[in-house]
Amino acid sequence: MDRASHKVNYGIVLAVYLTGLLIGGLYVGMVSPARTVIQASFGIDGTLGIWMINIYTLFYAALIPVIGKVADRRGRKRVFTACIGVFCAGAVLCGLSQACGGFPLLLAGRIVQAAGAGGMIPVANAEIGTTFPEDKRGTALGMAALVMGVSNVFGAVAGSAAIDAFGAQNWSAMFFLCVPFCVAVMGAAVVFLPDSECESDSRKMDVAGSVLFASSVLMLLLGVKNVDFTDASSLAAPGTWGPLAVAALCAAAFRFVEKRADDPVFHLEYFRNRQIVTIVIASFFIGCFIVSMVLVPEMAEQVLGGTLGSGGYYVMAIGLVSFATTPIGGKLIDRMGPKPVLVGGLVISIAGLLYLAFVAMAAPSSLTLVVGLAIVGAGMGFSMGAPTNYMILENVSQDESTSAIATITLVRQIGTSLAPAIYVGITAATPGVAGYANMVLCVAVFSACALVAVLPYRSSSYS
Repeated sequence: MDRASHKVNYGIVLAVYLTGLLIGGLYVGMVSPARTVIQASFGIDGTLGIWMINIYTLFYAALIPVIGKVADRRGRKRVFTACIGVFCAGAVLCGLSQACGGFPLLLAGRIVQAAGAGGMIPVANAEIGTTFPEDKRGTALGMAALVMGVSNVFGAVAGSAAIDAFGAQNWSAMFFLCVPFCVAVMGAAVVFLPDSECESDSRKMDVAGSVLFASSVLMLLLGVKNVDFTDASSLAAPGTWGPLAVAALCAAAFRFVEKRADDPVFHLEYFRNRQIVTIVIASFFIGCFIVSMVLVPEMAEQVLGGTLGSGGYYVMAIGLVSFATTPIGGKLIDRMGPKPVLVGGLVISIAGLLYLAFVAMAAPSSLTLVVGLAIVGAGMGFSMGAPTNYMILENVSQDESTSAIATITLVRQIGTSLAPAIYVGITAATPGVAGYANMVLCVAVFSACALVAVLPYRSSSYS
């Protein structure tokens, strides 16, 4: 392709994108350990305070496809650079809220942060997946998946470290901390990132479809968050059925609008393509699988009888092993294609989950738990995101690559939003070790669903 003649330094380009992903990923979990500190600072309770996390995840998911579409129309370099700036502005608003503006300004800042972070992921993966040489593409996508996974896992650790370093009374420093890094990444993006080759497009931007799609996703996730899977009556609560009803209405209106849009924000024809449907289904269940790891600290404390807060160290077994296997998975994709790597990763994950359910839970000890988590971490490293990103890019045109990546990123996000309520419901229904064993088996079932979904996939580049 043309870009090869421009002598693009792919190492520097990758470093710029990965740094942006790292910054955005860290702030997904960074606020969690500081939540109680921030609540106390504003004099609010946990019911209201949890919205500093919820509002971020809701808008993050809802805006991913819209920003992905903008990137396909306006150029990935331009949109990625702008997203870093938007994220930085949101962080500044969050930091200023301690001195002025209060909790409403913090929430506004979190929405702005979410808009910036939601654009970084699909743009970076689409740029890597469409412009990097084929013999390096899988490795680069693997590194992107690694950075996202590591940043999400260690975001809470970074948040705790920031509070310890600056003091609880100076929690706003946690947000200001990213500003110099964002400015540096923006400068590097302007200098080093190649300009995306976007053809001029006279078609109107699908503004109505974008608003309806974002509203539908936002209301869907809001309704799902209020479902109690141990209590069927929770479906009758206005906080559940109200948002779900609005989501259904927005979805119906969106479908009507999209059929008449010059340049739809979401291509409904994706769902008439068996290959893409396969990837979408697998991505949903992979999201359900990956998010289960946030319950590992609680599971370790309950199963081993550890002190409150000690379970977080067991996440290291997953993080360190996946850190090692993700780049290996990327290299294998370059040699074998994405399907064998994804299938192998899911098989390893299922084996680790079954070990946890039937061995570690039957004879709980630090050793058996670490072994099981390490096996799961190895499988996660192979299946976390690079294979599905590679697959979707095989099945769409280059000018729709960012939108396509955004689609499966959104689907994964829906899985990560839905599954925790199911896991918590399972552990609540059966207290003690048996409840966590059942939860792990549920995760294994979700992983098996992803495996079954992906088996019919046929790669267009590998036989």
